[in-house]
Amino acid sequence: MKSIAVLLSISVLMIFTSCKKCNNDDPTARVVNNGTSAVSLQITSSVGNVISITGLEKGLISSEKSYSTGVATISGTIEGIQLSESVDMSECYAYDITITSENKLSVFSQDKN
Repeated sequence: MKSIAVLLSISVLMIFTSCKKCNNDDPTARVVNNGTSAVSLQITSSVGNVISITGLEKGLISSEKSYSTGVATISGTIEGIQLSESVDMSECYAYDITITSENKLSVFSQDKN
């Protein structure tokens, strides 16, 4: 009986560790506004698709959007300050495009696997 329980446990463990959560999924990104006021951004994907985020108030987070892999360009303004950054977005990654408390862009990525 003990050997059956051990065998079953090993089988279940192998199933869970062999499953991938991401199967070449497009990258996703959202904007986190920790800046001093509302921010407006345009995110242009590597294939030219543009997503505009207008008037995202201080302390809010935008919805998550999907992008094509490759270099995306982020541009916008907060309190008259121009923001610009390029990010190489890879499949199976989620990105947080953060406006810092100093009104600067900072990008964090997290593996979706």
